[in-house]
Amino acid sequence: MRRSFLFLSFLLTALLSTGQLKPDSSRAGISALCDKFMQTFQSGRFSEAVQLLKVNSTLGAGFVDNLDKSMSSQMGSVQYNYKKMVGFDLIEEKEIKNILIRRRYLLKFEMYFLSFDFYLYNNGTGWTISGFYYNDDQKILF
Repeated sequence: MRRSFLFLSFLLTALLSTGQLKPDSSRAGISALCDKFMQTFQSGRFSEAVQLLKVNSTLGAGFVDNLDKSMSSQMGSVQYNYKKMVGFDLIEEKEIKNILIRRRYLLKFEMYFLSFDFYLYNNGTGWTISGFYYNDDQKILF
């Protein structure tokens, strides 16, 4: 009995550490993942934030890795021009039935902002991140 318990504990630990367990595909779980991305990104851990997009996302690993490289290199000049990051806000959440959601965040700097859009898709069995975009164009906000 004790041996079985130790084996199950070891197996669960191994699965958790390698990320083999299915991520939370509930609406609340995917929304929390978007929030975690923004919190991580705002704290300056850009690569760690972008890698979160591999969790419950239709974005391929290669796409996410390329996005990671480009965002990490761009953030140096963004921070130089826009200065220090001061926070972020979820400014809009639009839903089409219970199928598609766009969550729009503003990452605020001392001198400007960046807009982050997450597109969430429900296939009837769970939610996933199906699109991700960021830019500094203020026209899209109005």
